[in-house]
Amino acid sequence: MVKWLLLYLLEKEVAYYIDTLNRESTNRFLELTHERYKAAVGKDFGGTVPGFYTDEPAMHYYHVGIDNFVIPWSSRMFKIFRGRRGYDLRPHLPALYANMGEKTAQIRYDFWRTLTEQYCETYYKRIHDWCEENGVIFTGHLLFEEWLRLHARCEGNLFKYLQQMHLIGVDHLYPKIGTEQEPDQHVALKIASSAAHHFGSTRLLCESMGGSYWDCTLERMKWIANWEYVLGVNLFNNHGYHYTIEGERKRDWPPSQFYHHTWWDYYPQFTTYMARLSHILSGGRHVAKLLVLYPLTSIWTNYVPQQRNAIGNLIEGDFNFLTDALLRLHYDFDFADEDTLAAAALEKGMIKIRDEQFSVLILPPVTHLKRQTFEMIQRFVKQGGTVIADTLLPYEFLESEQDGAVKQVSKLFGADPLKVLEEFNNGGSSKVKVLRKEGKGKVYFFKGKGLSHGGKKELQRVLEASLKPDVTLSSEDVFYLHRRKDGYDIYFLVNTSQEVRNGVKVTFEQAGRPELWDANTGAITPLHTYDVSKGRLALTLDFPPAESRIVVMTSEAPGLHVSESNLVVETLDASAVTGYAQNGEKEVYARIATGKRSTSLRKKGKRALKPLLLSAEMEFTTVHDNALLLSNWKMTMGDNREHASPEYDDGAWLDVTGGAWETQLKEERDVASYPVTLWYRTRFEAAVVPSNLRVLVDGFSGTQYTLFINGTEVADKGRRSRLDAEIKEIDIASMVHPGVNSIAIRLEAGRRTAGILDLLKLVGDFALEPAGSGYRIIAPKKRLHAGDWTKQGFPFFSGTGVYKTEVVLPASYAGGKIYIEAHGGQDVHGVR
Repeated sequence: MVKWLLLYLLEKEVAYYIDTLNRESTNRFLELTHERYKAAVGKDFGGTVPGFYTDEPAMHYYHVGIDNFVIPWSSRMFKIFRGRRGYDLRPHLPALYANMGEKTAQIRYDFWRTLTEQYCETYYKRIHDWCEENGVIFTGHLLFEEWLRLHARCEGNLFKYLQQMHLIGVDHLYPKIGTEQEPDQHVALKIASSAAHHFGSTRLLCESMGGSYWDCTLERMKWIANWEYVLGVNLFNNHGYHYTIEGERKRDWPPSQFYHHTWWDYYPQFTTYMARLSHILSGGRHVAKLLVLYPLTSIWTNYVPQQRNAIGNLIEGDFNFLTDALLRLHYDFDFADEDTLAAAALEKGMIKIRDEQFSVLILPPVTHLKRQTFEMIQRFVKQGGTVIADTLLPYEFLESEQDGAVKQVSKLFGADPLKVLEEFNNGGSSKVKVLRKEGKGKVYFFKGKGLSHGGKKELQRVLEASLKPDVTLSSEDVFYLHRRKDGYDIYFLVNTSQEVRNGVKVTFEQAGRPELWDANTGAITPLHTYDVSKGRLALTLDFPPAESRIVVMTSEAPGLHVSESNLVVETLDASAVTGYAQNGEKEVYARIATGKRSTSLRKKGKRALKPLLLSAEMEFTTVHDNALLLSNWKMTMGDNREHASPEYDDGAWLDVTGGAWETQLKEERDVASYPVTLWYRTRFEAAVVPSNLRVLVDGFSGTQYTLFINGTEVADKGRRSRLDAEIKEIDIASMVHPGVNSIAIRLEAGRRTAGILDLLKLVGDFALEPAGSGYRIIAPKKRLHAGDWTKQGFPFFSGTGVYKTEVVLPASYAGGKIYIEAHGGQDVHGVR
């Protein structure tokens, strides 16, 4: 019985996005944007305004984030394809959605390769060339950098586009980092940093902190930024400095990293820290021994847009797994696409790309390779290189007049790629098996369902047998980056967890004289305590949550040092060690080593003194206003001046909260006509009336509004508030009385999404106490107990609070080190 598949193909033009495959579209885009900026900026063009940032361009945006039948297209697609591939695409279009026999993979590869070439030439290269002609730089980042399937769906080969940027860029969104559960978050940054290494972009820019929310503390920012930098970023670009956060603007990918942010006053500490990291991690060269193939060719040949399949899932899943596993096993690496690999130099069993060299090549699951890629792999192995292949092997060569892939691949790996594919399609072995073949070089092949199915230990064993690690760490949560610069070896070590990781043992293949460079303070101190064994330098470091350490190794041979001690060593010379014990040891000791000689010193320890507990209750003041936030309203349509009266009965009105007014109606209106007059009413209670009580006009979305306090119309439209230039504040103390007060707002709504969009904010010098389902304004509190201040009169407060107390220091505590231990979560602490 013959089964037919009927395909009806429709070319759709989307008005909201350009045809990026058409050079004229990009020319028009440049005319409307870049040319106008050039004219407007004038003499500062190329100086104060150094260049242009392209933000998330793609080949298409139509229903792009979901699986469906949509593919990128151009009105000139058939002509473009014929010009680049030499044959007509029309009769072969079904191959993009279904199996058309033995030519299916080649047709898909030709189609997606054509899109990449065209898109690169008509968009990225065109902008690159314009910027170069006009003396400015071209930077930016791409859409959907994290997932291979989406690279195929709307981007193509990312390396081709990143190569066109003068300053390579990437972005990272949301308050999270890459993890074993979300390894795709690592992928975007490692692709971008790899491209920067390969193509000579000294800086790697990352658009950061978008969508990290308004509660984004400086510690959270540091946690995310440290992770970005250990993966190769060295130019931090905050996502947004909002001109204003009035109304709905505060929900546009918050936070604003400007004066609106709670921690803005403390930004100098963060930005100075990031500047130090950026400086030390820019320039020089990246050191890594592993190269991982970017397997987009096999994604293309197995890709259909309407649904996922087992092979595509395996390639993407294991690629993501390898990215995370290699970072946690502490084998740093770069990605390379097939063209970059094929163009690399080979020298003494090393793959050399620009200023890097790699002794091990890892192939994620692949079904297809370009012939030139495979020939490079063959030469690499013959010179003594190591290749590690995962689960699937290429059974077909692309861009080749003659195939012969099965025979040649079988000879190199000791496994028939077609039989391997058949075994995988039949379910594969539940246990990862390793096939090993040795000649001058080494070849390993993992069989099974994929390394992501319990293969991490096997991967680690193979890596240990394949190369000497550059760095080892005893914690998988601590990542490292190694750069060689100005004759120094620089190691950036990052605790990627938000928990303490103390006693982390670190060893380095490079043994020199280590120093600790503190990016928080700028201090440089010698590391006196370490050991050298079998040519490796070993030391132990403590990592607070989200903290980093920079170890800089000079080229000098290790000299006088402490090889073992229970002290935190501060100074060292040939006859003495000074330091302090953290745990009150009865005896302290240090073994001083130089060359092959060592001397042990011992001394009676000092008793640890008991902690001095500060007063449980302290003086307390806030630097800025406290706030009462009101969220519940009564709302009605129609106009009646009596609605402003405090005595008006609004019991029959609709209960609403902040947000679009019309979406909160119980039923749709018969006629959606505008404008509409709306009335809002709410109440608050005050035991006392602060002399500086104000209301903030924020989110009053309408063509006009009138505010009433206890029935009195407020004529004042307000002045700029401390919070925001466009959020106005109005003095209302003279209209408020002790007891229950009413607030009414008459609003003209010109659209369905208008209304009171935000919480109503009353600010001033006061405290709050629970009252019914809300809070009552009371006199300011002058003293607070240690603990959560949101439960002590400041439930909505966001800002700086100052505690003040006196401490009597006993004489026995003088002459030693005194530390303040404060538990405040991720809050910023300052001590005077």
